This record gives sequence, structure tokens and C-alpha cells, in this order.
Amino acid sequence: MVRSFCLVISLLAVSSVAWADNNQFRPHGTAEERACRGDAHRFCRDEIPDQFRVASCLQIHRDHISRACRSVLEGHGM
Repeated sequence: MVRSFCLVISLLAVSSVAWADNNQFRPHGTAEERACRGDAHRFCRDEIPDQFRVASCLQIHRDHISRACRSVLEGHGM
């Protein structure tokens, strides 16, 4: 369960770095990654690319993140 969540966060971090490098939005990645990408950039920009800090940040902002991202977190037991 934790391993799956870490995978989601690492995919999010990698795509965030790629997105920042290209300075363009490209719709790619898993549905879980897309669900949390916007929330990670909105609430946890300073934590990227550290996957554990992003996960912690998303948990802290749980009441403010999108329903889709909250569903991903809940699906991974967070």
C-alpha cells in the first residue's frame, strides 16, 4: 500500500519536473497522477520533487485538494 502510494507520488514528481522543464502542459501519465498534479502544484510546489514531502503536504491540505486527488489518497490508505 505504501509502495503504491510512493509510486504515485514519484510519478507525480517526475512529471512535475518534466512539466517545469518544458514549460508546457502535456496531458500524460496515469489517471492517479493527473488527479493530484494540479493540487501538488497549487499546495505543495516547494516540496516537489521530494515524493514524501509532497505526500505529507497533500495530507495536510486534504480538506482543500480536489475530490479526485482525495480519492487517490484514500485509495492508498492515506
